[in-house]
Amino acid sequence: MSFKINIIESKHNPLVNRREVHFKVDHPKSGTPNRLELKKQIAALETADESLVFIKNIRTSYGSRSADCKANIYEDNETAVRFEPTYMIIRNLPKDQRDEERKKIREAKRKKK
Repeated sequence: MSFKINIIESKHNPLVNRREVHFKVDHPKSGTPNRLELKKQIAALETADESLVFIKNIRTSYGSRSADCKANIYEDNETAVRFEPTYMIIRNLPKDQRDEERKKIREAKRKKK
C-alpha cells in the first residue's frame, strides 16, 4: 500500500498523558488505508508503541485521494484503557482479535449481573 502521511498538528495533553495527532494521508494510487496500516505508520513516525496508538477517525471526501485523520498516542496502557472508549479499543485491534475481545467483555458483563 502506498500512501504518504503529513502531520498537521501534534500536541501533548498532560491532563490525560497522551499526544493528540492530526494528520493528512495522501493515497493517490489506492483506496483509503485501513486503521492498522495507519497505526503502524504513525507509531513509526512518532516513535511510539503500536499498541498505544489509537486512530480516532479517518475522513475522506467523496472522490478525493486524501484523508483527514486523528489519532491519540498514550504513554502507558493503563491510561489508554481508562480514557479510550471500549468500542475504540476494539476497533483498533486486528480483525482476528476483535471477536475474542468482544466475547471477553460480554462475559464480564454477565458475571457482573
